[in-house]
Amino acid sequence: MGYFQSPAQLYNSDNNRTYNPFERILHRPGQNLHGSLKPLRIDELSEKYNTDSLIQRGLPTTSNNAGILKRFFSTDLFSWDKNNVEIRINPIFNFEMGNDSQTGETWFVNTRGAMVEGKLGENLGFYVDLRENQATLPGYIDEFARQRDIVPGQGRRKDFGENGHDYAQSTGYVSYNAGKWINLQAGFGKNFIGDGYRSLFLSDVAYSYPFFKMTASFLNAKYMLLVSELKHFERDRTLGDTRYPSKYGAFHYLNWNIGDRFSLGLFESVIWAAKDTVGHRGIDVNYVTPLVVFRPVEYNLGSPDNMTMGLNFKYILWKDAAIYGQFVLGEFKFDEVFSGEKWWANKQGFLAGLEIFNLLGIQNFDFQTEYSQVRPYTYSHYQPITNYGHFNQELAHPLGANFRESISFLRYRTGRWHFEFKAQLATKGLDMSEDISYGGSIHKPNITRPADYGHAIGQGLKSKLTQAQLNVSWLINPKNNMNLMMGARYRKISNDQESVSGNYIYAAFRTSLQNIYYEYF
Repeated sequence: MGYFQSPAQLYNSDNNRTYNPFERILHRPGQNLHGSLKPLRIDELSEKYNTDSLIQRGLPTTSNNAGILKRFFSTDLFSWDKNNVEIRINPIFNFEMGNDSQTGETWFVNTRGAMVEGKLGENLGFYVDLRENQATLPGYIDEFARQRDIVPGQGRRKDFGENGHDYAQSTGYVSYNAGKWINLQAGFGKNFIGDGYRSLFLSDVAYSYPFFKMTASFLNAKYMLLVSELKHFERDRTLGDTRYPSKYGAFHYLNWNIGDRFSLGLFESVIWAAKDTVGHRGIDVNYVTPLVVFRPVEYNLGSPDNMTMGLNFKYILWKDAAIYGQFVLGEFKFDEVFSGEKWWANKQGFLAGLEIFNLLGIQNFDFQTEYSQVRPYTYSHYQPITNYGHFNQELAHPLGANFRESISFLRYRTGRWHFEFKAQLATKGLDMSEDISYGGSIHKPNITRPADYGHAIGQGLKSKLTQAQLNVSWLINPKNNMNLMMGARYRKISNDQESVSGNYIYAAFRTSLQNIYYEYF
């Protein structure tokens, strides 16, 4: 999502990590920011930084009379500012072509759209975008899209031509500052909780959803209440086009900056079906109260819903370097956790990461590495509709559960040139039949497990995934992250049944405003 130059900007930053200029300021001690809640709010950042200077990234701007060149290289396509009303319009596009060595086929992505953002008065901001897409995809992404009937993170697909996909999406929100400490947002989009590339709480992997979000900042703390309507991507196809069943999610997150370097976050969420055996529930008022702990409420409703809790932390080692982590908990019975019997409902996971900007004293040379693991059946539920997912994808980690993963990045920027290298190593237990769940898929009911005890990460068809990727891009316009990019990716998946590898080369002319994840089995 886009940027504004006004010091009273009332909307969110985009969350693309490669080009987001605000990521670099989050690991500085003593500034009392809450970077684990994303997207970041520009009006909060502008209280401490010149956000326009951060957006420009030190690049030279064209002169005032440069006309079309200025609009292309450094400013908005269209802007209007009068009588305390500001409007910005910019294009959204991705024209990409590539080759898949595994299938021997070429692919293309054709995305066209636009975004409009602005401010109405002192306290109300808005954002809206629209994307229309036609694409053919690399073999493993095409298989994912056809199996789940969605394009990863971008919504429902339909056939286009002989082997293509047609899909569209629109996001938007309004943001209102209700006084100095409270911000209210209502919209259709994505949210992210965490300090790293992955999140075990809530990520931007899945498709957008309608939400209402309240954040309150006080002293060194920030509190969030998020309520969203989610979709269970399953229906009777014999009836033709019918609505997908609805479910709802409520999320609490409290982040506290303790001293100049340490922050601690407390997380809880609950997922419930819009309709159950008792009848239509809709938005359950028991869960939308801002100051309530979900677990006792859920227990006193009869324990029908899917609860998740967790801890988030970050410690700033020195300026521009931090360690961070998360611990997630779905079920906890003390005697079962410490019995050593590996009970199926020991639903836990953790993430640990390190991020360093200006590595070895080299300006704009950055390093990030993360390790995460999640036990089988975490995020799943006894009924599929209340799993921790939306639109046939995961709300947290894209690998779901029953996995271990290491993912690392090296990034370097000089002038308009950006270089990024990514390496991923992962192990996951896949299901060996449709009828039995070994705990890797959050979309299957966990009552189809093979046993109650003896469950370990990697059970089922133990599979290994290796991916390495190098992208080189030239940033044209920092206002909308317009860039030219070339890249190459190597991918290999192996288990006792198969070993498949492929090389992928590609090039694109695009605006990079969102994260799209293709790092799955």
